[in-house]
Amino acid sequence: MLKKILLAAVALSSMLFWNTTQAQENTYTPVPPGFDFPADERTLLDALHNGDEVTLRTHAWTVFAGLTQKARPNDPDSEAIWETWYTGGEVFSTQAAPQALRTLQRDLVRPRQFSPHGSALPQSIGESQLSFTLFNQELKDRTRSEKLNLRATMKAINDGWTPQTPVEDRKVKDYPREAMSLKMIWMHVAKSGMTSLPIWDELPIADVVDALPAPTWKRRVAVDPSRDSIPEGEVVDLPGFPKSHVVPLKAFYYFKLNAEQAQKFDAAAEGDYAVLVAMHYTTKEIPNWVWATFWWHDQPNAGPYAANRPDETKVSGPWRNYLMDVAYDMDLPKESNGTPNAVFNPWLEAKFDNGVNSNCMTCHQRAVWTEAGDAAFRPITRGPALANDPIFSKGTKADFLWSLLLEGNQ
Repeated sequence: MLKKILLAAVALSSMLFWNTTQAQENTYTPVPPGFDFPADERTLLDALHNGDEVTLRTHAWTVFAGLTQKARPNDPDSEAIWETWYTGGEVFSTQAAPQALRTLQRDLVRPRQFSPHGSALPQSIGESQLSFTLFNQELKDRTRSEKLNLRATMKAINDGWTPQTPVEDRKVKDYPREAMSLKMIWMHVAKSGMTSLPIWDELPIADVVDALPAPTWKRRVAVDPSRDSIPEGEVVDLPGFPKSHVVPLKAFYYFKLNAEQAQKFDAAAEGDYAVLVAMHYTTKEIPNWVWATFWWHDQPNAGPYAANRPDETKVSGPWRNYLMDVAYDMDLPKESNGTPNAVFNPWLEAKFDNGVNSNCMTCHQRAVWTEAGDAAFRPITRGPALANDPIFSKGTKADFLWSLLLEGNQ
């Protein structure tokens, strides 16, 4: 009997050690010092109003560099820092914050932009691209300390306004300048053979552009998971896309799909891969937040969206293959044709009519809590919303956070 007790104790000890090790591997890790976060608010706003795009882009890239550092610097297989951040469930659950040891979670769902009217519908099996959102400690702490994840709290705030309350005051308390949220967008790559993956190439500016979902894009790459090194000029004929560029899986940030994750993709199987094709981050460094968006490209050193990327000591490995655009304002800097600033992600907004002329800040400005839950981010557009828009006079502004409405308040 004593022997059995000792064996059980050893087994339990081993289990606890394994769980602790797993939890340590995913211990929350903030953006480290040296990556300009949070930046001085006045510096950013002055750069915006002076048209200093070099400063604005350099800052956005530098924060990206911080996010993409290894959470465990001495482990070559370490996840990036952002993977240690909190899921929507951890931030917006109506239950008490879980005390269990944290493990790496990649809960793939349909991007909410693709739901009718921007509603939080259940995911659809077979979606081409899937996503998840993550949040840093400061955003989580403010949400839960103010109980903004609870419908009762938001209703009480909204009921407190009077007809005389100015529209600009109908809002939740501003989040701290250190708050940040992320949205990650993934595509499926088969574990064998070559997978055709759409590539977004920049289009000439036009006042109105039709919807351009990924299957309509003019070019593809062939992702080959069997080789880490592929000659630069290697091409292959994909159906409908002759002479497509062949790229290795390691050119992306990726992970292997388990059975549950695989069934959410079209024709995926356990052991296939999810590759990161795009991401957003937003930070409260300025009152209307900083909005940076990234997408993978096979020619990542060409064009204006590659400009100001830090060198390989800061941004390395697959992270050098992502292009970037950033918005600090709904209007500035003006486009070359004099229209309001357009900043969009091709994997998310291009699929909508005139989505390539949209601005993410304009969309998030409409994140307004109403008792009826009828706030919507469509139509996809740009430029500041009208101050007398009815949505602002009957609800409570959620400090630009659609997640506060769509993942919380259940």
